[in-house]
Amino acid sequence: MLNPTESALIESISLDQIVADTQELIAAQSENPGSVEAEAVSVLQAMCERIGAEVTLQEVQPGRANLHASVGPADAPSILFLGHSDVVPAGEGWEGDPFSPRVFLGSIVGRGATDMKGGLAAVVAAMGAVASTRPDIRLELLCTVDEEDQALGALSAIEHLEGRSLTACIVAEPTNLDVVIGCRGSTNLQIDITGKSAHAGRPEDGVSSIYGAGVLIEKVREAHQAASRVEADPLLGRPTWNVGTIEGGTGTSMVPQKTSVTIDRRTMPGEAPQDILAELLRSVEEELASEDIAPAEGLTLSGSVTLEMPGFKTPDDSNVPTLAKQALADVGRDVSLTGWTAACEGGFVARATQSPTIIMGPGDINNQAHQPNESVQIDDLLSAAQAYALMAVRLHKA
Repeated sequence: MLNPTESALIESISLDQIVADTQELIAAQSENPGSVEAEAVSVLQAMCERIGAEVTLQEVQPGRANLHASVGPADAPSILFLGHSDVVPAGEGWEGDPFSPRVFLGSIVGRGATDMKGGLAAVVAAMGAVASTRPDIRLELLCTVDEEDQALGALSAIEHLEGRSLTACIVAEPTNLDVVIGCRGSTNLQIDITGKSAHAGRPEDGVSSIYGAGVLIEKVREAHQAASRVEADPLLGRPTWNVGTIEGGTGTSMVPQKTSVTIDRRTMPGEAPQDILAELLRSVEEELASEDIAPAEGLTLSGSVTLEMPGFKTPDDSNVPTLAKQALADVGRDVSLTGWTAACEGGFVARATQSPTIIMGPGDINNQAHQPNESVQIDDLLSAAQAYALMAVRLHKA
């Protein structure tokens, strides 16, 4: 139930401004890979400065800077909002220009509308409303670059968060406004197979790296099937495997010497990426040996962990999820406490700060994010901003 002060707080949030900000952020192209985030970060910086936030930029690579914005006393307990400025490439299948945002049937359409420029606009609106009515509350926004690829921004930013104690971390990724209290981690593996080149007319003179890759892919398929049979965690589900890319060979008439395979592995709490990699390499090498394609005959495997995005699970004794759900109920949204099959950078913050972390934001990650004609419902943007503001006030009192 809203008290008069809370009612005034959420009524001060301008839906028109959120819509305008979302559209401006979408128009600031920041495809990754393929571009840099500089234009989008510049737009976001201006939005944050408009609400009176103190803004600093941390360059991660040329043209790619994390943004940190804050309102309220620096020595006060802080709530951190987390987001990212990059979007996946637009791709094909759009009914209009993906970077010319438009309003259609109550939604904003454009690349990044859901993932996650609408969420960023909602956070800025909430921070502005709280700053103007409760200047004693400390709120921060960390917007990273490169979330959609290698998480370079988060890996750089985490050095500045290590050991900090936050009241909460709220990740504004799209959840249909459900309150996500845990998610799996994401590990990317690269396996390089090296064989021996030869003329295709005498393939027995060489050792095919692609044959080795075939054994690797079959082992991944078997591992995924085995994981699908274990009992699912009621919140996080099961670990999964996916072969993302395979690249090898230089011509049809040559036995291929080199092949590289990339693999996505979604991890459960307690799993170590290096252990997963070592076990995979061991099982492939054993299979190759049993088929007389042993490394001693010219086939070698090497692997690396190219990305580790940790998962998280909010402690059962935290009041953050309950307050989030109540805030959404008080702005007319009936939502669930749930887990997430995707991964996000909230795991980095949770691991570095040991702070209660949730994901809650406007948009549909499964049916809108990374797809043609991506859109976000305008009503969801307003509800998200209002709930963020209510949470800030209520967490400050808790």
